[in-house]
Amino acid sequence: MQDQFEWPEPEHEADEAILRNVRKHGCHITGIADADPPFAFSIGLFLNYGHPELIIFGQNAGNAQAIINLIRDRVAAGHKFVDGDICNEMLEDGYKLGFWQVPFGAYPAYLGTAIWFYWKSRLKFPCLQVVWQDVNRRFPWEADCSAAVKKDQPLLKNIVS
Repeated sequence: MQDQFEWPEPEHEADEAILRNVRKHGCHITGIADADPPFAFSIGLFLNYGHPELIIFGQNAGNAQAIINLIRDRVAAGHKFVDGDICNEMLEDGYKLGFWQVPFGAYPAYLGTAIWFYWKSRLKFPCLQVVWQDVNRRFPWEADCSAAVKKDQPLLKNIVS
């Protein structure tokens, strides 16, 4: 992957931080706290590990970063998550995470900085949405899932083509 990649030119200090984090930590996490719902996404997983980038909705910045970093650590160890996977080994108390492919049509609205990062190389990077369960261990696509959890997690695969 890296042999096809051309690093973007940083225009701001924030861009330099992204490049530094991707090199040092394997990815950078961009949080959009003022969105409704808030969300965060990774930049660099595809470059460094050949793994889809990640986006997660409805978590505060600390939780979103912790979840993405847990997944990054698994990916760095060689695990690959794909569309439809359910993982019950990362969160406490038996809570699970689901992984859904993000359609390319959603990228401009949610993944602008990642588009900037990969644009110079013209790499079509994949992205997975990380979906979490409500307190009753139901995913937003399941019957009786909390309305608040459904509101906090727009399922991009269902709403954007």
